Amino acid sequence: MRNILTISKRELMRLRARFGGRSRVGFIVFLLIAAAMSVMTFRRAPVVGETIYRIGVSVDAPRPTDGRFNVVVADPATGRALLESKAIDAYIDGTKVVTRGDNKSRYAAGALRRVLENLELSRINSEFDLAHAFPLRIEVDYLDLSTAPSAVTSTEPLITLPAASSPSSTEAPANTTDSAVLEQIRESTSGSLPQLKSTADKEIIVPSLTAPPNPFGQVILTFLYILPVFFVSVFFTSGFMDEKTNRKLTILLSAPITPFQIIVGKMLPYVTFSLVGVVVMALVTQVSPLLALAIFTPAVLFIFGIYLIVPMLYRTFKDTTFISMLATAMTTAYLIFPAMFSGLSDIAFMSPVTLAVKMYRGESFGLQEYLFATTPLALIFGLSLYVGTRVLNEEFLMGYRPLSRKIADSIYLIVNREHISISIFVLSLLLIPIVYIAQLVALAIALNLPLQFAVAGMLVIASIIEEIAKSVGIVVLNEHGYIRSTRQTFWLSLLSAIGFLTGEKALLFLSLGIVSQSAVASALFNAGLLPVTLAVHFAFTSIVAVLTVRFRVRYTYALILAAAIHSLYNWLLVGGIG
Repeated sequence: MRNILTISKRELMRLRARFGGRSRVGFIVFLLIAAAMSVMTFRRAPVVGETIYRIGVSVDAPRPTDGRFNVVVADPATGRALLESKAIDAYIDGTKVVTRGDNKSRYAAGALRRVLENLELSRINSEFDLAHAFPLRIEVDYLDLSTAPSAVTSTEPLITLPAASSPSSTEAPANTTDSAVLEQIRESTSGSLPQLKSTADKEIIVPSLTAPPNPFGQVILTFLYILPVFFVSVFFTSGFMDEKTNRKLTILLSAPITPFQIIVGKMLPYVTFSLVGVVVMALVTQVSPLLALAIFTPAVLFIFGIYLIVPMLYRTFKDTTFISMLATAMTTAYLIFPAMFSGLSDIAFMSPVTLAVKMYRGESFGLQEYLFATTPLALIFGLSLYVGTRVLNEEFLMGYRPLSRKIADSIYLIVNREHISISIFVLSLLLIPIVYIAQLVALAIALNLPLQFAVAGMLVIASIIEEIAKSVGIVVLNEHGYIRSTRQTFWLSLLSAIGFLTGEKALLFLSLGIVSQSAVASALFNAGLLPVTLAVHFAFTSIVAVLTVRFRVRYTYALILAAAIHSLYNWLLVGGIG
C-alpha cells in the first residue's frame, strides 16, 4: 500500500505541474460551465432562446404569451400568405393551427400545442370548480402487509368513495384531494413533470394531468456526472503515454514494485477526483451521495478500465488520441443511449444511468436491476486491471505492431503456459463480460428496429463475438507452438466451452426476468438444458479450432463458418422469430 500511495503522490505532483498559468484558468472555466449546466438542468430552466418562433393569430384566436413566440395578428388570408412566404412559422385560425409542413413549422406547432394546452388548463381551472373540471381522480391507498389478509376476508369495503354530487348542483363540495390536484395543475402549467401527490397516506393521480415520463432532462443531468470523468481520464491516459514515450515507465518497472502497484498508484488520484465530483454533484442536486456513489462508482471504474488499455495498445500520441475519442463515443453511447428508453423497456437497465434517472424521479429499483447494470462494468474493470498487470513490460509497450497482433500478444501474455488447460478455461470465463455487454448493445439496438430487418444481422454479430471469445486463446497458443495434436485441440475446445458456459449462466442469473421476455434474448441468453448447450458450444468452438490447427485454414474463414452455423442454430432456436 505504501508503494501505491508513493506513486499516487508522484502522479499528483506531475499533474499539478501541468496545471499552471492559462491551463489552470481553462480548467476552472470548464468547471464553472459544467456547474451552471447542472444547476440549469436540475431546475429545468429554459435553454432555448427568446422569440425563436413567429406565430400569426386571427382576431378570435387565443394568443400565446410564452417568450418563445413573436405573435403577429393578421386576418386568415394575410396569415396564410405570410405562412407560405415563411414570414411566420405557424398560424392560428380560430381554433385551428395551420402549418407549412417543413421542420421549423412543425417544431413551432409542437411548442405551440404545449402552450395552448396550458392555457386551456388555466381556463378550465378558472371557469369551473375542481370537482367539475377534474372529475376523474385515482386514489392509491397503501395497505399494511400484516393486516392485508384480514382485510381481504372482510365484507366491508376497503375504501369508502364519496357520494357523487347531483348533476343540477352548480358547486361541488370540497374534496380532500383538491390540494393535490391544485399542486399538479401548478406543476403542469410551470412546465415540470407532475408528480404523484400525497394526502395523508394516499397518492392522488389525475389522468388528465399525468403525462408520460420523459427522461431527457434526467439523462442530461446524469450525463453531467459522466462528463468530468472523461475529462479526468484524458489526463490519466496522456500521463501514461507521456511516461511511456519518455521511458519513465521502464524505470518504474525496474524498481522493486509490481505492475499492479504502478497501475493502481497512477490511477488512484484520478479515480478519487472523479468520485469526489460524483459526491459534489449529488449534494448540489440534493440527492443521496451514498446512492449516487453506489450507482456511478462502477461506471467510473469501467471508464478508467477502458482508458487503461488504450495507451498500452498504442505507442504514439496520435493513435492514442484517435482511439481514445472512439472509446469515448462508444462508452458514452453505451451509458447514455439505453437510459433514453427508461420506463419503456427493461433493457434500459443495462446502463447505470437508468438507475440514476430513477433516483432523480424518486423511484425505487431492486437489487436485481442494480446488479444487472453494474456487475458487467465492474467485471470489465477487473479484467482490464488484470490484463494491464500482465502486459506492462517494456517489450510490449514499446513495440510497433498492428492492433490485431497487439491483442494476440496480450492474450498470449495473459495465458499461463505452464497450465494451458486451466488458462483456456479461465480465459473464456474472463471474456464473458465483454461478450455480455456487446450482446446487450446488439439487443438494445434490435429492440428499437423493425424485427424482420434486425434479428438476422444481430444474431450473426452475436455469434461472431461468442466464437471469437471461445476460440481466440486456442488459436494464439497454436501460433506459438503449444498445441501439438488434434486430441489436445478437442480437449481445449471442451474446456473453453465449459468456461464460457459457466460465465454465461452466471450472468444469465443477473438478467433473468429483465431481458428474458424477448424472443431475441432467448437466443442470446438461452437457458436451455445444460448438456445440450454445452454440446453446442463445444461443437462450434471445435469447428474453429480444428480447422485452424489441424487443416491450417485461415482463422477468419474458420470463424465465419462456425458463426454462420451458430447463427442458423440460434435462428432455429427462436423459431424464426415468427
